[in-house]
Amino acid sequence: MHGKSFNADKANNSNRKSHSLPQSLNSDYNYKNSSRNLLTRQPNTLNKIENRARAIVTSKPMFLSRKSEDSYSVNNNNLAFNSQPSFSVLEQSNRDFFGSPIASNSPKSFPSGKPVRIIPIGGVNEVGMNMTVLEYDDEMIVIDTGMGFGGGEKFPGVDYVIPDTSYIEQNRHKLKGIIYTHGHLDHIGGAPYILPKLGNVPIFGLPLTLGLLKNRLAEFELQDNYIMKVVELNRSLKLGNFTIHFFRLNHSIPDNFGMAIDTPMGRVLYCTDWKFDNTPFDGQLSDYAKLGRFGDEGVRLLMTDTLGALRPGYSMSEKVIGETINQIFAKAEGRILFTTFASTVARLQHVVNACILYNRKLILLGRSMISTFNTAYELGKIKVPKGLVIEVNQINDLPPEKVAILLTGSQGEDNAALNRIARDEHPQIKLQGGDTVIFSSSAIPGNEESVQDLMSRIAKKGVEVLNHKEFDIHTSGHAAVEDIKMMLALTKPEYVQPIHGEYFMHQKLANIAVSMGMDRNNILIGENGQIVEMRSDKVVLTDNRVTDSYVLVDGSGIGSVSQVVLEERKIMSSQGVIIVVLLINKQKRLVGGPETISRGFVYMKNNQELFQQLEQLIRQKFNSLLIDPKSTTYFSELRANLKQIIGNFIYETTEKNPMIIPVVVQV
Repeated sequence: MHGKSFNADKANNSNRKSHSLPQSLNSDYNYKNSSRNLLTRQPNTLNKIENRARAIVTSKPMFLSRKSEDSYSVNNNNLAFNSQPSFSVLEQSNRDFFGSPIASNSPKSFPSGKPVRIIPIGGVNEVGMNMTVLEYDDEMIVIDTGMGFGGGEKFPGVDYVIPDTSYIEQNRHKLKGIIYTHGHLDHIGGAPYILPKLGNVPIFGLPLTLGLLKNRLAEFELQDNYIMKVVELNRSLKLGNFTIHFFRLNHSIPDNFGMAIDTPMGRVLYCTDWKFDNTPFDGQLSDYAKLGRFGDEGVRLLMTDTLGALRPGYSMSEKVIGETINQIFAKAEGRILFTTFASTVARLQHVVNACILYNRKLILLGRSMISTFNTAYELGKIKVPKGLVIEVNQINDLPPEKVAILLTGSQGEDNAALNRIARDEHPQIKLQGGDTVIFSSSAIPGNEESVQDLMSRIAKKGVEVLNHKEFDIHTSGHAAVEDIKMMLALTKPEYVQPIHGEYFMHQKLANIAVSMGMDRNNILIGENGQIVEMRSDKVVLTDNRVTDSYVLVDGSGIGSVSQVVLEERKIMSSQGVIIVVLLINKQKRLVGGPETISRGFVYMKNNQELFQQLEQLIRQKFNSLLIDPKSTTYFSELRANLKQIIGNFIYETTEKNPMIIPVVVQV
């Protein structure tokens, strides 16, 4: 519909020049500008874009409300106080908006026919595992195949969590292609587990995203199994009845895009993880013009990230982070260890810039850090002068004030480079007084204790620890409240479906949309697997679900850990386990034991009386059990009875519920 288009079945990869990058990064890149000059803009152009976008947001009369003893309202810039009880957005439906509502340009009806089905397979009411299906008749496209991290109280002992793709597997004959929006693991991380089950399907994305996807697949020796096609932002992609128009969005990684997907039942605007940044590190602005044009032409459904919906104002620019990093480098007297997500490419460039500015050599540590850095360099996403990066075995050749280390471990991961250094397990690097360790990331929910523990252990070594709570050394890659308002004002959707975030974040986005004049009934907050149907006359959140589960990756096992196993792990980790062993003869008489073993419950040597009472109770109760010794279910009934006897005694005595494992051996 808009601009040039090409058919995926006929599209071929253009030959891209490949560059190899040794760890020494011997590049002929000529660094001419400081980090400040690197971020220079044409101010007139930028101001015009920014002023136009803000004018759109503020052009409609708004009503603001807040809870207090005296409420106040702002209507057309006239401030009026009153003493009536105030109300909040959460307590109202559409009464909390008194200005002109957003008027969507989307048609109100479409020709009768089969609905377009939109199904979030993962990423809704959770952080991570982002994956969405769009389906029409016998055609289907998939957006992203993300993963989540295991561990913590919810997934004890689990390495990764991936979406349940059984519905897509059953309908793989419909699949026209998989589109990857950007290269973060919560969008590409599940690929090695998911793609082999979907067949040889075409894969689309921008260069850095596909490069990082290949790295991820290479960990499983799958990098050569799939056809990957680079999309162009100014060319449309046609996959059956879906015509996809791409537009750039800012995030914490380059090559991030959203999509306007034209379907037989209207246009879907899919805004993956995003924010608006008018001074991005790479000079690539979000495409405000396209967003405005899509809004003018009509957006029926906006699907948008909600992870930043709790933060007021605008999301902080990466330029601020770069300036803060420069200030820290200027003051640091010893070595600098800088840890962040390896895929936060903007942060990698900031560290490179600071090393150049303050004459430090850079060392890379951690497999994912080296892999991502090299891929971003090869594709021109970061600029590195010749000789800046050195090998780790050269660290002792330089004074501390001439060294910076960029490494993994910002989430307290046990095997990551920073944690190994903190435990004095790294062969070349030992922390010492005068070092500065910078955590340039926020803790993923569930990792907070691990990160704090790591910071404390590092600080005890006389090392200065800096984090984003003290300095502007991390910014979210997700839209804050005013960014979301600007997106709504530009695109003017008829319906909104929150994605990517917890339920309370979705609810917050709904309140923002209502404050902009949207009908609350047109905001669709659902669950993973719940089907949204775009029908000829309306868009509906149905009660039908294709999945309500996920798949756990535990070591080399995929899906081998069930909910029962998880519950058992939780009990053992919190209450411990008691194992009771009994020996019986062929006549089903007790001839040995019971012998009790306790792990993680109480220390047996200090509680011998408790276990003596338990063993005496089992001997007393055993002969009175009413179980037919000739029954085929004798052993299962015996174990069930023993479990109840032991469990009741332990709870009455200690008020604890450890896992009880009776072991009966016939001799």
